[in-house]
Amino acid sequence: MRAAYLEAVGRVAIREVDEPRIEAATDAIVDIVATSICGSDLHIVLGHLGGEIGFTLGHEYVGVIREVGPAVREFAVGDRVVGPPAPWCGVCARCRRGDAAHCERGGVLGSGTAFGGFGGTQAERMRVPYADRDLVRVPEQVGDASALGVADAFMTGATGARNAGAGPGRSLAVFCCGPIGLMAIHAAAARGARRIIAVDPVAERRQLALALGASHETGDADPRAFIAEATGGRGVDGAVEAVGLPSTFAAALDALGPNGELAVLGIGGEPFSFAAGPTLLKTVRMWIGLGDVTLQEGLMALIADGLADPAPLFDLEVGLDEVPALYERLQTPGHGITKALIRP
Repeated sequence: MRAAYLEAVGRVAIREVDEPRIEAATDAIVDIVATSICGSDLHIVLGHLGGEIGFTLGHEYVGVIREVGPAVREFAVGDRVVGPPAPWCGVCARCRRGDAAHCERGGVLGSGTAFGGFGGTQAERMRVPYADRDLVRVPEQVGDASALGVADAFMTGATGARNAGAGPGRSLAVFCCGPIGLMAIHAAAARGARRIIAVDPVAERRQLALALGASHETGDADPRAFIAEATGGRGVDGAVEAVGLPSTFAAALDALGPNGELAVLGIGGEPFSFAAGPTLLKTVRMWIGLGDVTLQEGLMALIADGLADPAPLFDLEVGLDEVPALYERLQTPGHGITKALIRP
């Protein structure tokens, strides 16, 4: 079968690779009908996460089940499904205490042996482990783009919104309106946040943020004054940092009011630092981490009920042959793509 393969650091090619096969009774084989490139895929391609090469890329997917192992009971051939970027077994000690993101038998799809050695989604087919546990059925009325949002961006953004305390009557600032930041805004709006401030230098992304639930937007290089004015000087109740830069981390921390909550989702290439004294006086709760893969079923229900829809994220659709060029384009400043939907 054909797949997007990491041949060398910085070089992706479409290659013929081995067909996936059932390796455990709990596996399923899925034909990929939609996938995408995540920011973390770019980090992998550019060697920022270890420099390993020689594997199929990708961890986001919507697919149709082609084959199931003998122990799979909840799904059948022909079901349209979405699954998490990080497989989780559900029975190890970490999963049992609610820490599925760090499953002892898990990892990250399409990220090399350092992350479990699982196959990637930027391919015609893939093996899904722990199918009964991990897969979520896509309702008939939910389109592929909407479902693909659940695969990672909506799930991770919703995790950030939750850990920034988004809820009825609360205010939130989101720093960087890439796919994860936009989905943090969308999730915060679904959770009832009353004032959501989108911070991003790109006007088109700020307009999309407003369409997805933001109440205010600013492209200011230093948004502190804007946020102070928008909140009557009180600061926001919560903030999401979704790009991983020291400057946006500092601005997000400063934007918080007393007892504020900061969620950091951005993968940073530089260390963050902050003044402990002023932060201590404000009292801040800080969370840095991975998306909660257990949220996917609930998010799919929100979409099916018409209460959320991540489909507007996807502003480009390409075939598998175009993936190497797409990786190159996404490394170019001002590339103009929010998120691409890939049709293997």
